[in-house]
Amino acid sequence: MNVVWFKRDLRITDHKPLYDASMYGEVMPLYIAEPSIWAENDLSARHFQFVCESLADLQSSIEYRGGTLFTFIGEMEEVLESLLKAYGTFTLYTHEERGTKLTYDRNIKVSEWMRDRDLKFFEYPIDKKSSGGKLQARWSEFAQGDSIAVPKRFQVPEQIPDGFYMGAKKLKSFHVKGTPIRFGQQGGEQQAIETLETFLNERFHNYEESGANLLQSTISSSRLSPYLAWGNISLQKIVQKTSIKIENCDNLFLVKQLEAFQSRLKERWKLLQQSDEDIKEIDFLNEFSKDETYKKWLNGDTGIPMIDASMKCLQKTGWIPFKFRAMLASFAFNTLLIDQQMCRDALASLFLDYEPVIHNKQIQTITHKLHDPITIGKKEDPEGIFIRRYVPSLTNVPHQYIHEPWHFPGFFHLDYPAPIVDVKKVNQHARMARSGAKKRNGKPSENEQLSFDLF
Repeated sequence: MNVVWFKRDLRITDHKPLYDASMYGEVMPLYIAEPSIWAENDLSARHFQFVCESLADLQSSIEYRGGTLFTFIGEMEEVLESLLKAYGTFTLYTHEERGTKLTYDRNIKVSEWMRDRDLKFFEYPIDKKSSGGKLQARWSEFAQGDSIAVPKRFQVPEQIPDGFYMGAKKLKSFHVKGTPIRFGQQGGEQQAIETLETFLNERFHNYEESGANLLQSTISSSRLSPYLAWGNISLQKIVQKTSIKIENCDNLFLVKQLEAFQSRLKERWKLLQQSDEDIKEIDFLNEFSKDETYKKWLNGDTGIPMIDASMKCLQKTGWIPFKFRAMLASFAFNTLLIDQQMCRDALASLFLDYEPVIHNKQIQTITHKLHDPITIGKKEDPEGIFIRRYVPSLTNVPHQYIHEPWHFPGFFHLDYPAPIVDVKKVNQHARMARSGAKKRNGKPSENEQLSFDLF
């Protein structure tokens, strides 16, 4: 029996574990809803909703080829014991999963369990890591590599172990904290392919100019990040499709847009090439935890319009351009001094495209950079169109007051809170403190900010 364990690789195209398993007899494509994993603070119902949508699409693709998708609710040890009891000898195929200590430890236990019973366990790199050599050569090898064929037929297992279900419908009974969202992107491989096609056919035309714009980015950005995060499409497929589009485009302006997008794909690839030892679990101090301040930030009730509108947009849709993700995180960490672990997990639970490796690296770089949401708002949303969309209580505030409504003569008649802090004063104190620390230490403060904002 060949068991294919799906995790963050919910597709059949370019899926080497699935292809290899299909070459050797009966195949059990399997997704496991693990209570211990889904109980973590960085995951939420919106993620599981996306996973279930992806599994429904995956199920259709597998059934079209004569197979069946199986699901199980429980921990990996239960799964493995049931498989051993039903089949005796079996082989486990899967893609690697990286980013959190819990999943890393679980993978180690699975590997040891299989080895102790002399069972074969094949774990493949999620995006086909390249061999050694210079970075550019490895990137070229990755970008030009052959894709994995889709299996033509699957041989269905004759025996189904106890506790396993056919299809994904039973997962609706599995509870994950949080509330599903109505306005987020829908999961699934077909949705990922269609999103890539619409982007490369027309939406990329203003990628550089509008890709980070609060309103226009919903069209001009690729919106592929959730599909990459949950493996509905491979990074290599996107890279290769983009390269073909560049080669066949004779408009220099449009080529520039595509090359900007391709460079973001390369940034993502470079990060995922790092070894597990290079990606450290962030260990934050909890000395500044402030429950009430945290709740106001999380609920978009800080009295700072750009922060509140961005947070409410994120709550509603699960997505916002990276520039404003950085603003939300920096405001929480550096201005409000909220516990960074709490904020990191809260943002992860809201981002529909949450991918631990990417998220942790972004948080590390944001931690040392101050942002002024009032200045950002005046630049990015000068007339307050975005703010009014997500903070209706400010609908009738004149343009000149929309970013600082506390200066509006009728402010106290609005159903909107006073600002939680004086942003400019607090940030100024923070800069002075850092300047003093820099002089004492003789070291520059880290203020690098990465952008993996494909999307």
